[in-house]
Amino acid sequence: MKERTNHNLSKTPYIDKYTTDLTEKIKPKRQDFVAWGRQDEIRQVFISLNRLEKNSPVLIGEAGVGKTAIVEGICADILNNKAHVPTRFRGKQVKQLELSAIQGKEFDHTGKEVNIIAKMDGLIKEFMAHKDEFILFIDEVHTIMGTGVEGSALDVANSLKPALSRGEIYLISATTADEFMIIERDPAMERRLQPVYVDELDKEASILVLKKRRSKYKRELNIEIPTDAIKAAVELSIRYITDKMLPDKAIDIIDEASATANIDGESEITLRDIANVIHRKKGIPMESLLRTSSTPVDFAEGMRAVVKGQDHVIRTISRLMYKGIQGGQNKRRPLGTLLLLGTTGTGKTELAKQAAKQLFGSEEAMIRLDMSEYMTDNAVVRLIGNDERKGDLTEKIKKNPYSLVLLDELEKAHPDVWALYLQMLDDGHLTDGRGRKINFKNTFIIATSNVGHKRIKDKYITSGQTFTEMNKTDYKEFMKDMRDELIKIFKRPEFINRWKIEVTNILTKQTIDKIVYSKMAVHESSWFKEHHILINYEDVMDGDQTIDGKKYFYEYLSSVGVSPEDGARPLERTIDEVLTDEIFEQLYFLGRKPQDYFMVDVSLSGHAPGTFAYGNSGRKTVQDRRQTHISVKRIPPEEYGNYLLTSKGVSLGCDS
Repeated sequence: MKERTNHNLSKTPYIDKYTTDLTEKIKPKRQDFVAWGRQDEIRQVFISLNRLEKNSPVLIGEAGVGKTAIVEGICADILNNKAHVPTRFRGKQVKQLELSAIQGKEFDHTGKEVNIIAKMDGLIKEFMAHKDEFILFIDEVHTIMGTGVEGSALDVANSLKPALSRGEIYLISATTADEFMIIERDPAMERRLQPVYVDELDKEASILVLKKRRSKYKRELNIEIPTDAIKAAVELSIRYITDKMLPDKAIDIIDEASATANIDGESEITLRDIANVIHRKKGIPMESLLRTSSTPVDFAEGMRAVVKGQDHVIRTISRLMYKGIQGGQNKRRPLGTLLLLGTTGTGKTELAKQAAKQLFGSEEAMIRLDMSEYMTDNAVVRLIGNDERKGDLTEKIKKNPYSLVLLDELEKAHPDVWALYLQMLDDGHLTDGRGRKINFKNTFIIATSNVGHKRIKDKYITSGQTFTEMNKTDYKEFMKDMRDELIKIFKRPEFINRWKIEVTNILTKQTIDKIVYSKMAVHESSWFKEHHILINYEDVMDGDQTIDGKKYFYEYLSSVGVSPEDGARPLERTIDEVLTDEIFEQLYFLGRKPQDYFMVDVSLSGHAPGTFAYGNSGRKTVQDRRQTHISVKRIPPEEYGNYLLTSKGVSLGCDS
């Protein structure tokens, strides 16, 4: 049945039908809608409304920053008769346009469909006639662009323009920076709107907002919210919820924690309640979430557990982290900036991953950019974006402000990119291609470079020492030479001077052995936990002497999984080729089922070559011609525990 418009006795039937009275909506609980921390933005809105021309402010900010909350705050201030409310706006009502309502199908008394433009024209006329009473609010104002009669050039925006140009209605609107670009395509519409930019609230302002809201939770849910829980919600949301904005994301955490506590019969939320919400949302381990400044974490120890042979670099990284966390660095700049030099395969990327994990709780907090992809003249545009594309770097930092940025092979970037990074290192921010300031103050920057790799290799060969083993005087002299070489390449002493510079050690046989043990421990543990696979390394007889099978196999991996050219990079591939691929091929033909358990017997045949040798040409290895033999067999489930207890050489990945 056709819906017909109902023209009742109201003086404002269009306003009644197509808008919601925000002022009336918040009136019963006006104390809950004060826009704390947004006094400046509210003042800008009133100044714009109070102008004789261009008196239509548009709030521009990312989703979740509180644009609608500002409008509700304006309503609350009008209701509370605040001193900053201009006289002619006191007593006014804010009416929010409901686009879904105005877009719905309707028919007049003759049965003819009423198009959206006609409805909008009627609405605008009523706002013009009642200018002294009402302010129009349009959220997501970009959606009115192009919304109109099919096949017609007319749209809702065109209906608004005349009234806006003459100042015949008061309009507040809101949209995001990206979506404001839709409005910018119509210069006539853009001219009529006065931007009021709404940035994300900072930590302290967000804490204040939540403090002001806690009486609401006490009243509605009988939940107390201590200040330490509020601070935790803000701080943890900043670090781990990077796809939303303050204060919305912190409010969301408090809201869920309070709702959960109420259901569980609790009267107060705790730090653990806050951590639980983030744990459920993001999967972050509880132990990481419950870390506080009062319980210091040894970052160096955490990195050394994974990265072998680079203790001097790890110490430098960890000290930069401690200084950054404590605010000891220049507060305008990133938390730390490190330029890592070294030959291929010495663990520079792995160091960056582990640094990200220690500082930000996850390896996923690392943003890696391969600088060889930014060698051309348009490299800067690719990094910061423009009107047509988002920046590869700026957009990622905008979404993940607490990140470690890895600039891999920095020397390969275009010189304009180096100039861009100099700004980032000096000012702690970059301005993207859309004019937005992207903050890098909560990032840790690591750049890698192969500059000077021959000098590094020659120094190691001639001295026979790792950089960890060198005395301070020799190391300082060597680093001066390296700095001079960097300046020759980059041709910008001021750029090089912005970095703390360290050189990774060339991998020794001892270090390689440690790396093998570490990587195999990860693999063996994973196979055991996820696939019910045990590894049994068979002992080797050398005359009357028995050689431990596991140790012998690991030495084999050290021999074939490392090369002078690539360092430890081939190791993962080697493990796959000689072990993993064969195991899972045999499992496939055994018809593995999820409940099955397996033992893998691993043995080697053939003679081992000589150990590593170092000569004038660098590290050399003798080709290893040993062969691996892999045999996978199914174990009866009831005997699995016995194998764990009795099988000789069985590895669970726990050795080091």
